[in-house]
Amino acid sequence: MKIFTLLTVLLIGMNLTARSQGCVAIRNVGGLSPDLLFENLRPEDKWIFNITNRYFEASESYKEDKFFSDTLVKNKIFTMNISVLRLFKNGWSLSLSIPVAANSRWNGADHNGPLSYPKYTTRAFGLGDLRLTVYKWLLDQASHKKGNIQVALGLKLPTGDFKYQDYFHRKTSTGADSTVIAPVDQAIQLGDGGTGFIAEVNAFYSIGQRVNLYGQFFYLINPRDQNGTSNLKARNPTPAQLSNQTTVMSVPDQYSFRGGANFQLKKIVLNAGIRYENVPSDDLIGGNTGFRRVASITSFETGITYKMKNTLAFVSAGIPFNRKIVLNAQNDMTPAAFADVVWLLGVQFKLK
Repeated sequence: MKIFTLLTVLLIGMNLTARSQGCVAIRNVGGLSPDLLFENLRPEDKWIFNITNRYFEASESYKEDKFFSDTLVKNKIFTMNISVLRLFKNGWSLSLSIPVAANSRWNGADHNGPLSYPKYTTRAFGLGDLRLTVYKWLLDQASHKKGNIQVALGLKLPTGDFKYQDYFHRKTSTGADSTVIAPVDQAIQLGDGGTGFIAEVNAFYSIGQRVNLYGQFFYLINPRDQNGTSNLKARNPTPAQLSNQTTVMSVPDQYSFRGGANFQLKKIVLNAGIRYENVPSDDLIGGNTGFRRVASITSFETGITYKMKNTLAFVSAGIPFNRKIVLNAQNDMTPAAFADVVWLLGVQFKLK
């Protein structure tokens, strides 16, 4: 069972990908292989409980892949993700993931126009989009401890508020201060408003007793075109926004690839890998209209896990080294903010 534990330690880092980095609308719906958790996993073990906290601050804005500014906007995203995992026979597992988010966005453009001062903060807090996923190992676990492949299908449910509102500051015609209430920016919304279909593939291969390689592919299909939530922040639409149909928010697909290795040192496990995530301009199913930030991030991921009898405690950091926002009509040719580092801190333990 040590091989399964090694893979799991890497997948812990995958669990949150969270996933929304700055203005890139990659939601916290990434996967965790649910039955790769403990080297002393026994047939009578039925439940795994997981709490992962993720935090990042996105304050560096990019146009295409070029740094643009570190003063335009600051998005702070905190997500606590609670997962309950049910283990069955013959390699089957069922996972329920429940995210709760506290997000904020500090800038001037949302209020009194581009490069305006002072800047103000809008916030969103509450339940995110739930995820229910069924997993299956393709090879017999007892006879394929050196390597295996797992596939999964799931649903992402629109339980998160995708039209969360807060107050925006304005100047009246006489120069007086006023406020209006409107939906907050897409980057800090709690959900995307669509029922999504999830496909995953996880694989691992062990080299010796201490090194394990892993790979993961994740794709979220969002058939819904637009969610009807205004993208205007209580302002009048521009001719370009009307022409591009970006006055409301899109419900985009997203996908990610991950790969790397972990290293076992008795009760300590170290991991290192590369992750690529993308919000495409075209969905597999459904339309592509509405405002979406078409962007990609490539990150180096590293972490450390401490193993106890029935518990794993872990901390991980994702460090982006390639960021790109595709400037097109879907995002009104606007830049996007990205994080310098994404922090994960959590614990997993076994229940019967």
